[in-house]
Amino acid sequence: MAAGLIDRLFLAHPRSAGQGYFEHMRFAWSFAATMAVGTIAALVHGLFPFVCQTAAGDRVRTLYARLSGREPGSAR
Repeated sequence: MAAGLIDRLFLAHPRSAGQGYFEHMRFAWSFAATMAVGTIAALVHGLFPFVCQTAAGDRVRTLYARLSGREPGSAR
């Protein structure tokens, strides 16, 4: 019973993305770091419109490119 719960909570989703647990963690954390940089760039740009004019949008495009074309079970 505990093994099934662990599988459902920690392994099923990464497996559906074609990844292992730690591979999925690394992907998610790198995605989060990219989003954090974009967030900071957008905040700075909001205060100083002449700074970071494309940085946030560049991060969004990068993340979209990483996810586009992904299908369940594909390891990308």
